Amino acid sequence: MTALTIIADGLDDAVIAAVLRDRQRRVAQASDTAAHPTETLLAFDLGGIAHALPIGDVRAVAALPLVSRVPQTPGTLLGLVAWRGAVVNLFAPAAALGREATAAGAMIVLRHDAPRIALAVDRLLGVVTAGVDPAPPTLTRLVDTGGGDRLTRIDPAQLIDHLLPKRLQEG
Repeated sequence: MTALTIIADGLDDAVIAAVLRDRQRRVAQASDTAAHPTETLLAFDLGGIAHALPIGDVRAVAALPLVSRVPQTPGTLLGLVAWRGAVVNLFAPAAALGREATAAGAMIVLRHDAPRIALAVDRLLGVVTAGVDPAPPTLTRLVDTGGGDRLTRIDPAQLIDHLLPKRLQEG
């Protein structure tokens, strides 16, 4: 094993030590990322609890538009909304997850085309990074976003299974 040579002409011990610490930090970060894969999540609030969806499953986010109620539908279906020239089914994930329903202020449109699905959420919190759990997928899972912050990660495929009858899941 050969060591890298540091040309230290004109540098004092403190500068050399700082360069070495910086290199060591970068190497440690690179190996930590490889050993612990992460994913990017869209965080949102449901009934005062932070939740998240994988960003790759999100088509768009928007303010909650006017909702057209549909009679005799399941309690999780709030109604239909017009979004970018398409009719989208607006669901209440809080009801499907057993959370307290509050006034929704935004919607998350999922990458699911037949039928189009949007989720009504209280508010959007932003984009976060969390570690990937190698365990089999479940509807919800508690994930750590670093710094002691945790949120509930929702698996979109499992959520759609809860929201829609199998015969309507063509997307």
